[in-house]
Amino acid sequence: MTSINKLFDRDEMIRITREGLENSMKFYMTLNENIVKISDLQKETINDTTKKNLEMLNKTYDEFQRNHRIITSRVETFYRDLLDKVATPKEEINSK
Repeated sequence: MTSINKLFDRDEMIRITREGLENSMKFYMTLNENIVKISDLQKETINDTTKKNLEMLNKTYDEFQRNHRIITSRVETFYRDLLDKVATPKEEINSK
């Protein structure tokens, strides 16, 4: 064996490289799994928040429709009464 062969053990280098690759793969697989878990948790949170917001929007829209119908009905009644009061004197004047 030459002095270079004594310093460089091919089998040891292969073992170290293999261990390094395995540890790197384990690290990145664990990292990816944790990222997926976190994103799943965020997805559930976002879905819950979206459901709550949609429920609130639907409730608000229903209240708006109800209030709009009430206001429209009152305005309609007001103008109907006003028109009845305005139209009645003209009919009485024309009939005399």
